[in-house]
Amino acid sequence: MTQPHLALALAGATPSLPLLAEVPGHVFDGWAIGAAILLTLVGVALNWNLPRRRMSVEEHVKDGDMTEEQARRHLRFYERFAPVVTLVGVAVLIYVLFDLTR
Repeated sequence: MTQPHLALALAGATPSLPLLAEVPGHVFDGWAIGAAILLTLVGVALNWNLPRRRMSVEEHVKDGDMTEEQARRHLRFYERFAPVVTLVGVAVLIYVLFDLTR
């Protein structure tokens, strides 16, 4: 027994079932540009505040509020997180702009 779609394809006919997942011409709208710009600006702000954050963590270590291991983990997180957020924001912005120009 053959499947109905296979039988239609072999007969040269196309099935009359509507496609469930039709992709529109543009996947993203204008809101995506705003979200990508916001993500990029958050990454830039994190990068700009990194030296200030480092000084603040050093002061917390001097005051005894934070151990050196906690300070290292805290700084390592921000040193990795800030550039990643910036790069992801720029990549999403490029992708959205490319999608909207098609």
